[in-house]
Amino acid sequence: MAERAATNDVITALITALGDADNWVRNNACVALGQMGENAATNDVIAALMIALVDSDNIVRSKACEAFGQMGEKAARNDVIAAVITALGDIDNIVRSKACIALGRMGQQEATNDVIAAVITALEDRDDIVRRKACEVLGQMGEKAATTNVIAALVTKLRDADWIVRFKACEVLGQMNEEAATTDVIAAMITALGDTDNIVRERACDVLDQMGEKAATKKVIAALVTTMGDANEWARRNACGALCRMGEKAATNDIIAALVTALGNTDNIVKFEACIALGRMGEKAARNDVIAAVITALGDTDNIVKLEACIALSRMGEKAATNDVIAALVSKLRDNNNIVKFKAYEVLGLMNKKAATNDVIGALMAALVDPDNIVRSKACEAFGQMGEKAATRDIIAALITALVDSDNIVRSKACAAFGQIGEKAARNDVIAAMITALGDTDNIVKLEACIALSRMGQKEVTNDTIVALVNTLRDVNYGVRQRACQALVRASRKEVTSDMIALLVDALKDVNARDKACEVLERIGGKAATSSVIYELLCIDNYYADVAMEKILVSASSLSDMGSNTVSKLFDFWSRGEWYVRNIPREKVVDAFTCTKITQWCPIISLHSLYTGCAVTVVGKTVTIYGNSSRITFDMPSCKLCDDLADVFAIQSGLTFYLPESSRTDVLSLKRSLSPGRNDNDVKRRKSLCQ
Repeated sequence: MAERAATNDVITALITALGDADNWVRNNACVALGQMGENAATNDVIAALMIALVDSDNIVRSKACEAFGQMGEKAARNDVIAAVITALGDIDNIVRSKACIALGRMGQQEATNDVIAAVITALEDRDDIVRRKACEVLGQMGEKAATTNVIAALVTKLRDADWIVRFKACEVLGQMNEEAATTDVIAAMITALGDTDNIVRERACDVLDQMGEKAATKKVIAALVTTMGDANEWARRNACGALCRMGEKAATNDIIAALVTALGNTDNIVKFEACIALGRMGEKAARNDVIAAVITALGDTDNIVKLEACIALSRMGEKAATNDVIAALVSKLRDNNNIVKFKAYEVLGLMNKKAATNDVIGALMAALVDPDNIVRSKACEAFGQMGEKAATRDIIAALITALVDSDNIVRSKACAAFGQIGEKAARNDVIAAMITALGDTDNIVKLEACIALSRMGQKEVTNDTIVALVNTLRDVNYGVRQRACQALVRASRKEVTSDMIALLVDALKDVNARDKACEVLERIGGKAATSSVIYELLCIDNYYADVAMEKILVSASSLSDMGSNTVSKLFDFWSRGEWYVRNIPREKVVDAFTCTKITQWCPIISLHSLYTGCAVTVVGKTVTIYGNSSRITFDMPSCKLCDDLADVFAIQSGLTFYLPESSRTDVLSLKRSLSPGRNDNDVKRRKSLCQ
């Protein structure tokens, strides 16, 4: 509202009011101009307010200072700054405090040496409020105020009679960060840690925290340790927090020792913070005294402290996997708090082989029959993390039992454990249990069972396993199908049996299994180049089938096993475009024709020659293919095969429709040389070959 009222007429009226005989009128005029903010910062207004700064009435003078502060940087002219600095020496404390505020609001740009010097002088004002405002202004000036003189003046204020001034001085020094991290400032902060006011002590801890590594001296650490015994809880916690942050940046022996001391504090938050800090230091903190102190913290009455103690031990690495630690963690497996209990299972698992002691295994075996399903699942996880060390008869038997647990999470974790144990778990009874798990009602269980079967890496993959995995390709859940596909691919690397191929061919007829079966066949490659596989893939006619076809045809050692029906259908695949067939060796195609004598290969050979830009000559019973750099000669078993091939080339000119533009120019001369004039009989012959 005030800004909208800043019209020329209104401003003129207010300037006139500043010269009124009534001090309340002058006072209200200053207030109104201040509320208009930057909109009122005209030369005439500024000149009138500067006169008001020396008004006989102290309230008018204070409101004039306030108005300049509200106008901000727009009023930050040299003459105004000089006038406000003069106001810092006013006899009235309110005027002086408002002058401080105005200098702060006029912006960092006007933090000149004269302004800073004037504010430093205000730090010695006899009025508490003025000194407080002077501290605030120095904080608002930012880096420009981080001079030696300012820092020295603020250090002096740390001993001010007013606790708010001391607090404000701490706060400003903290904002200056490392610029203020001088020996004198640090010494003053140590003194402030013993201040009579708890808020000052809290803030001093924060400032030392903000100063970082530079403040991590023995004296500071000792003072913070002392403060951790402060009667005020926030002072204790801030002191611990400062030590924690220092420890993250510099894990020195002194800081580690201080944090060990903190673990014996009566304040739960202090102990909690100390555990976090030691955990973040990781292996650097894995000393005997630290480990002993954290073990003690595991027995704390506070659940959060116990939880963080577990986490700290897990982060200290192998050095923390001592018998004492393991024994302490085993005792936590019976903790009243579930979260602590679960974390203890997790940490024991992370300790891997070192934690595979009889006591640990006994505790985990007992946990597998615990009434709490999460405890049972955590026990499975821990066994899995032990890896091959868990491949004992008793553990495997217990995990097999867990595979039929009433809880789906327990069943899935048992499957995952077998996968982590690996080949050592590849026993017949385990494989049979995994196959059963593939038919579980829960998707995660089925997924983990697939992963486990693929990781067990049996020397010989049983037919039952293959049957179960291929059947799982029909699962309605995509993730399960994907994992089954991966398991089959891994199995195919060991051996590709005719039974596996037959099962995959059958899976190609299932809508759910089709795409993943194609992926498996693609990975198998040339070993899957049977007539039944090729025929079923050609019947699907989608991206996955086309990719599998390409891989099989390119990598197959021979294409001679295909029947005439499959070869006839194969022409449709070739005629859809060159991208999937151009990498198939041309000699492989001609060799298939030579061996099988199936005439349906002839249009494929002709089309393949056009795609790959090859020339073909037929002389007697000899067929020669001229490629980009070499020629290949085939001796046909009969002249009839040569005649059949020549006839197809003779009518091939009608197939230009199938070629992309880029290929037509390359093969045009070839087609003309091979193609006589067409008549109706030629067209009929071509159609019969293409059907």
